[in-house]
Amino acid sequence: MSKKSVVVLFLFFSVCAVKGQDLIQFYEKGKVGFRDSSGQVIIPAQYDACGDFSEGLALAVDHEMRGYIDRHGEIVIPFIYTNAATFSNGVARVKSGSKYGFINHENRAVIPFEYDEAGDFNNGITRVRKGSNWGYIDLSGTEMISLQYEYAGNFREGLAPVRLHNKWGYIDLCGSVIIPFEYDQAHDFKSGQAWVLQDEKAFYIDKIGRFIKKAEKETPNSNTPGKESD
Repeated sequence: MSKKSVVVLFLFFSVCAVKGQDLIQFYEKGKVGFRDSSGQVIIPAQYDACGDFSEGLALAVDHEMRGYIDRHGEIVIPFIYTNAATFSNGVARVKSGSKYGFINHENRAVIPFEYDEAGDFNNGITRVRKGSNWGYIDLSGTEMISLQYEYAGNFREGLAPVRLHNKWGYIDLCGSVIIPFEYDQAHDFKSGQAWVLQDEKAFYIDKIGRFIKKAEKETPNSNTPGKESD
């Protein structure tokens, strides 16, 4: 192997090592930056807050505005959003003005800014709200399940808790009602069971609505559809 080839291979593997290494957040004078595993500062502490890197970008906060930086500290998406989430499935949920939409890595809106609330994508689907109605869209912005519910939780294990006429039930990814609307409260499924409340009685049900066991009336800290003011 020639000396030139050795140099090229060294540079190649050096670049790969840098790209693959984890960057670690550190704090200095109330600001956040990133170091590499050896402790070398890669991105100076200059942001009010930062998320972890995902898909090559990290969410950062500067003067209460959100944007995204790469692993070199370059600002890839400017600080123009009032709220934002980590990139996943090639898109990120962001808020511009009073509306939520979804952008790609080039800061192009792939799903328009038309929602009053929105969740993050999980298995290609997320919950959204317009006005008082909740439903679900896919990564193209197409309504998979029409916006018809008073509230909609996240899909877990193929089912999501939704509220209609002030009662909770569960639907599948096709929008079919799997467990009827007969509960006063209902939470996400976890390990094949979900906590529900009916007529002041709390218990767990399975994925076809059968009783499993009694439960404490106090709602679980986890395994919940979330608050309405995400």
